[in-house]
Amino acid sequence: MKSVLRRSLVLFALVLATPAAHADAELQAFVEQTLAKARDQHKLPGIAALVQVGDRIEAEVALGQRANGRPEPVTKDDRWHIGSDTKAFTATLIARLVEQGKLRFEDTMADAFPQLASAMNPAYRAVTITQLLSHTAGLPPLTDDKELGPFYAATKGVADLPAQRAAVARTYLTMAPASKIGEFAYSNLGFIVAGAIAEARMGKAWEDLVREQIFLPLGIANAGFGAPGTPGKVDQPQGHDGRRPLDPGSKDADNPPAIGPAGTINITLTDWMLFAQDQLAGVHGRGKLLKPETYRKLHTPVAGIYALGWGAKLAPDGAPLILAHSGSNGYWLADIKIMPKKRMIFLIAMNTGDEGANTAVQDINAALRERLKPFD
Repeated sequence: MKSVLRRSLVLFALVLATPAAHADAELQAFVEQTLAKARDQHKLPGIAALVQVGDRIEAEVALGQRANGRPEPVTKDDRWHIGSDTKAFTATLIARLVEQGKLRFEDTMADAFPQLASAMNPAYRAVTITQLLSHTAGLPPLTDDKELGPFYAATKGVADLPAQRAAVARTYLTMAPASKIGEFAYSNLGFIVAGAIAEARMGKAWEDLVREQIFLPLGIANAGFGAPGTPGKVDQPQGHDGRRPLDPGSKDADNPPAIGPAGTINITLTDWMLFAQDQLAGVHGRGKLLKPETYRKLHTPVAGIYALGWGAKLAPDGAPLILAHSGSNGYWLADIKIMPKKRMIFLIAMNTGDEGANTAVQDINAALRERLKPFD
């Protein structure tokens, strides 16, 4: 089986530039021109962006095609696969369960999987949920072929997703650590294991828990999991392998569903903004999902610049200067930047994940920073 897990890498850029808030029609036109230039220069099929300044969405743009060789244009209501940006949703889900008394950030793998504790590699027994969510648990990245044999062996013939994730957790937690525990080493597997813990504790699939604990209270109605769209139709953007569009019904259109907690959400930018706005409000003590101290837990770096599901850089007073993340399964690319000082949010998505897409995201973010000066 062809592996696409290796493409599920996080890409978060914490570049502190200094760009002023021209809004309304001027900013809308600027974002349209910036995205059109990036799309033409990098030959992107489709691209979209949503920009909030202060308490208002000031620019909303969608340009290009849902699939190369097809006439259907992308629209402002389309869903985009956000890859590893899913990790912030999973971390927030875990935080909700902590506040409800169902879990603790300090719960260890031995606590979470008591029946596995005796068979578990001793090095993992004291690893905590916080370490899973901050990439400091010593687990492998699960991003290249040599790591995937045990993953496919664990999930083969298992139809139920929680059972798949439980099997993956059992398999890898009995193996030797892939990196030094306590040091940052990016790991999709850490988030899969965190999802498995939530599923075991709550008796529900991670997907259902995300709907119940995050989508519903925030009013997110246009979101799902895996490649968006109907098989055989072009009713949503399609991811692209090079120039080739991938039908959402193809097994190659996304990573295996078991990787869900690490990166399978698809969502409209408008609904993604609801999540981003709540994270921003949380910085200012007004979030809907969590208590202020729990948002601080999520947004405070554990190792380097990585917090819990977020890349983060703090001001001297401990407040976040920026929360950032990017996500890609190789066929899509999505990027989020939250700058709390001026209450700015940039969301960017495209239905290709090649090097041109990565450069386009960097160029667009640089142009927005130059224009809006979020750190002044």
